[in-house]
Formats: sequence, structure tokens, C-alpha cells
Amino acid sequence: MFLIKLSLKNLLRHKRRTLITAAIIAWAIFFYITFDSFLLGMNDMVFQNIINFEYGHVQVADTSYWENKDELPLENMIVNDQSMNQVLREVEGYKAHAPQLDFQVRLNDGVNETPVLGKGISPVETLEVLDYEDYIVEGEMFQPGEYKTVIGKRLSEVMNLELGEYVTLLTRTESDTFNTIDAEIGGIINTPNPNINQNVVLLPLDIVQDTLNVGNKVTHYIVRLDNQNFNPSIINNYDNGIKAVNSSLNVYTWRNLDEVSITQSKQAGNTFILLIILTIAAIGIVNIVILAALERMEEIGMMKALGLTEKEIIFTFVAESTGIGVIGGLLGCILGAISVFFFSNYGIDFTAFVDIDMSTFGVPIISEIYGVWNPMTFVYMFFFAVFGSMLASILPARWAAKKDPVQAIYKR
Repeated sequence: MFLIKLSLKNLLRHKRRTLITAAIIAWAIFFYITFDSFLLGMNDMVFQNIINFEYGHVQVADTSYWENKDELPLENMIVNDQSMNQVLREVEGYKAHAPQLDFQVRLNDGVNETPVLGKGISPVETLEVLDYEDYIVEGEMFQPGEYKTVIGKRLSEVMNLELGEYVTLLTRTESDTFNTIDAEIGGIINTPNPNINQNVVLLPLDIVQDTLNVGNKVTHYIVRLDNQNFNPSIINNYDNGIKAVNSSLNVYTWRNLDEVSITQSKQAGNTFILLIILTIAAIGIVNIVILAALERMEEIGMMKALGLTEKEIIFTFVAESTGIGVIGGLLGCILGAISVFFFSNYGIDFTAFVDIDMSTFGVPIISEIYGVWNPMTFVYMFFFAVFGSMLASILPARWAAKKDPVQAIYKR
């Protein structure tokens, strides 16, 4: 108890050093918590944009088609019949599903031409699965059988297209012949997902099927569930039920997507960077403890002369550093909580501040980014501060404690 009281007195006696060291720890924790909240919020928004505007929660496709889906083949497609649609509804948490036909297309306005991704959709069903309706900023969604299209706002700006204008869509059919669709721009959409805004053209499914000569086939189905964090066992049962109807089909969740894997890999890299920052903070703690030991050599010599053992001196230094860790950890967590509170409630719009389009960095977000509360980060960071400070002080404390008391008193 005496040694603990002595350590606490040293904390109060050397207020400046205590505050400087605690501030270093607090800054590292504050930065880590804030950046971690930002990354988790960004990842969550990426996943939501992928789910809400592109993939849904689950997709059902032919295994051979899925392996080559990025090439947009018109092979290994699915016949869109009633029996298949009935099976798709038999999953726990089912809300809606929609057929979709993805195909390669070149958009031509009579002067310029650009390659885009064509999506043949059934408007009523698709609007129940994907959140397109609320983001149509001009015009409206087409109806089945209408020679109309909905394009992204960014694409309309690049091609200088306006509502009501006609465009020609050049594509290849299933028999590898060219065919075209002349369609009126019936709507312009502006979602938080830049891929939809600049690379996608939506068309009625029946018009696309006729143009591509594929009959009643689709490339895949998109399924919406009531929760994105569904149990894997549910998907396994769903997969078995679908295979009973068509053995070549498979169920793919949003977690199977390449975009999700890439985002998670980036998260691992970002975590590594944060750990480097924490390591730098730990090095700072070691340096300050060494300086403190050098400043207090006379004091250490007196402690040894009065009969304190090396272990007791080491304990005093370690207890003092641990106290600094507690102060720095609490301060860092409080500052981090304030930061996350504002970040999660008000978000950050990088475009408004510095005119940065996050989509240019491969991040499918063009709206504000909000932070996410992660209570375990606060717990981990507090214990990092306490135990990091304690461990960082052991070696410098041992070095100081081994000094000869006479040499220490006279600083030799």
C-alpha cells in the first residue's frame, strides 16, 4: 500500500510529465476510436449500397453463369417460370424477389457512344427488392412493354442526355448477332451508389428478352430478406430446396461478392495502420519513462539507500506508469465517445468539404459517411492504455533500479 501511495504522489508531484504522457496515450486512443468508427461506418454504407441497389441479400444463378458473370454471358440462364418463382419464396425471412437479365450494351445518343451495363428488370418486382423508386430524381420508372429506359444521373451528365430524349442501345443477341433498342429516357436516377449512377441502364425485362432472343430466360434472381445478418443454415436449406428443382442452380449471398471481400481486405490493412499508430504511442511512453528515470536518479538512489529493493522500485515505476495509462485511457475514451457521437449523428460529406468523390477510390459511396458505435473498441483501447503503459515501463524501470545507489545519488 505504501508503494502505491508513493506512486500516486509521484503522479501528482510531476503533473506536467503526467499530463504530457497521458495526452499522448489519449491522442492515440482518440484517433483509433474515431478512425475505427469511420471505417466501420464506411464499410456498413458500402454493404448497404451493394445490397440496396445492386445485389439484394441473396442471388440465385446457374453455377456456370456465376463463375463468368463479370463477362455478362447469355449462356446458362434460368427459365423464369412459376415453379421456380414458388421455390424462391420458400426461405425463412423472405420479403420479395425479382428476376433480372444483365447484358452488354453500348449506349448511343446519335453522336457519342459508351459501353454500359444493361439490366432488364420487372419494374414492380424489382422496386420491392431494390431501393430505386425513392431515388428517381426526374421522370418515373417505366412499365412492362414500354420502350423506355432509366439511366443514372452521372451517365446523363457525361452523355449530355435529358429526360424525354431517345437513345439507341446496341447489343448482341444469344445467337451472337447484333440488335438494337430505341428507347426514350423515361427516368433519371441518382442513388448513393456511383456504379448505378454512371454505368447502368435499366430497361423492361420483356423488351430485353425479345431483343436478345432468349425467350423467357433471365440471368439470375435477386432475393430480399428481412435481415442481412441471416443464419448460414437458412441459406444451406434454401440452396438444397432450389437444387431439388434445378441442380445446376446455386444460392449466393451478398457476403460472397468480390466487392465485400475487397472491402474486408481494406479493413484489415487499415487496422494494421492503426496498430502502427498505437505502437508509436507505446514507444513515446517508453521514451518518457526513460527520461523520467534519468531526471529522478537521485530519488532512485535515495530509495535504494533507504532499503527499497529493486523489485519495489520497479513496482513503483510500473504502478506510476499504469496510473498514467488509466488517466490517458479514460481521457482518450471520453474524447473518442464525443467524436463518435457527432460523427454518427451528423456524418461527414467529403464532397462538401474538399470536393472528393469517394467513388474514385473504389468506394461505392457518394453521400455522407456516418460513424458507427463499437463498444468493444472502447474496452480494447482502455485496456491497451493500461497494460501498454504498464508493459512499456518495465524495462526502463529495471534499468533505473539496477543503478548503484551512490552513483545514482551523485548521477555518475
